[in-house]
Amino acid sequence: MNESKSGASESRTVGSVDRALQIIEMLIDHPGEELGVTEIARHVGIAKSTAHQLLATMLARGFLDQDENSLRYRLGLRTMEAGVVASANIGIGPALIPLLQELVDEVRETSSIGVLSGNGVVLLQRVEADSILRVELKLGSRLPLHSSAVGRMLLATMPAPERSLRIKELNLSPEDLASTEAAVAEAEKMGCAIVRDIPVDGISAIAVPIQNQHRRAIAGLVIAGPTFRFEPLDYRDTAWEMARQISNRMKSLV
Repeated sequence: MNESKSGASESRTVGSVDRALQIIEMLIDHPGEELGVTEIARHVGIAKSTAHQLLATMLARGFLDQDENSLRYRLGLRTMEAGVVASANIGIGPALIPLLQELVDEVRETSSIGVLSGNGVVLLQRVEADSILRVELKLGSRLPLHSSAVGRMLLATMPAPERSLRIKELNLSPEDLASTEAAVAEAEKMGCAIVRDIPVDGISAIAVPIQNQHRRAIAGLVIAGPTFRFEPLDYRDTAWEMARQISNRMKSLV
């Protein structure tokens, strides 16, 4: 009897953790937005009273923040701290900022480091160009895996079975599937991925792989700028050289 109760309690605890993580994931997928308890409850599939309890707990622990006027929720500082620690654990921490700054000083365009996150890409480190006309995506921005330069680059570096599975999980239309497969094949051939006016209209970008000590691509270095003045191919050699330096820096930090 006691064992049964213990098992049931453990099951409930795991369920609560899963719902809390769904809330965090929901807020991650809506960067810059604040969400209300009703839409959060509907998304997770729980009663508003249960959502209130979860949100109050996460708020008290600092993983969520709440607007005093609207009472809507956003990610809290503890979530940001977790992201910083996680990125540092794989070597993509603040120590790489000087190298990114060096790259931006040279190319005069915004440069970022992105990593695979679920079925998308998240920007973990970023240095913006000084130009008034520049790419303005916030740190932590999430980009589509199939249509962003860094996403296509990461897909291109994967073993074929893993790549096929990742692309299948995206549930793309036949047209998007064909264009994605062609673009990823081109990126694999060239050693870099180039996009023009996708996923953001008016912006072009080039991405190259950043490798760990086992020569596996764990991130992508991206240089992006307004399409009218930015030709990605002009920056291929520069991007490759900086990716090599970043890879070496990461290996020295591990």
